[in-house]
Amino acid sequence: MNEFGDERKRKLETLLEPAAEETLARIALETEPIVLGITFWNCFRPWRVPERRICDNFFYMTVSGEEQVEVAGERRIFRRGDAMIVPEFVPHAFGLADGCDASSHFIAHALADNVAGVNPFSCFATPFLHPAHTDAVLERLTRIVALRNHSPEAAQRLMRHLFLELMEEAAAGRFRFAERRRSDERITRALAYIRENFSGNIGVADIAAAVHLGEVQLRKLFRREVGMGPAAYLQRARLIHAARLLARYDLPLGEVARRSGFSGECYFATLFRSVFARTPGQYRRYIRGR
Repeated sequence: MNEFGDERKRKLETLLEPAAEETLARIALETEPIVLGITFWNCFRPWRVPERRICDNFFYMTVSGEEQVEVAGERRIFRRGDAMIVPEFVPHAFGLADGCDASSHFIAHALADNVAGVNPFSCFATPFLHPAHTDAVLERLTRIVALRNHSPEAAQRLMRHLFLELMEEAAAGRFRFAERRRSDERITRALAYIRENFSGNIGVADIAAAVHLGEVQLRKLFRREVGMGPAAYLQRARLIHAARLLARYDLPLGEVARRSGFSGECYFATLFRSVFARTPGQYRRYIRGR
């Protein structure tokens, strides 16, 4: 009893399993998605996007009609409220389902803030999801797209919050950070070396020397363990870091290139455009809505 009557504070300490507590804490403290764009689409037959791999994380949610989607060879028919979150470089395709002449959906693209760490968008138990409160999520997405006309920064922030809420599926066991265990410790060390040095003047020879391997052996082991060669992984880390700098800061493009490990602005701009389909300057204006 106290001066207000009989009230008892509860800590709810048994509500969450320890693994879920740890995951939720990591989501809140370590995860900050960089939202690249949020759009709404109406599509009509014969619309279909063939299989592709892209260098960002892809969110897709059906609003109306029936759509056939495929992620890494697994096919689904999507109806209102069905969604998918496809991690970067994972093959996927989507289009109108057989017998459907029109549909609509939301699309968002995002990058993980920590370019060299675990990609949180790859930590869902399945890329397919159906939020419990479908109408509320669709209403939020509608507001986010509408708000982007007035304030792209505000829209991106709201979409970031929605991504984090979807990741809170951790409490139900549908999301968990999974540190991939490498079968070869030398590749683990190579990845750590890249994380610590990608902004410097390093190449495959430097990575190989750091872990006491020949370049040919490094390439073979790296591809087996990571799914791409060390040069491609290094380039990816640099490009995503550059995208993060462009999204957050008003640095000169030459400075963005230098801080991201590129030797020259022209080469950086050419490579950036080949991956992101925009020059660095266009990307900065697009992400900030200017």
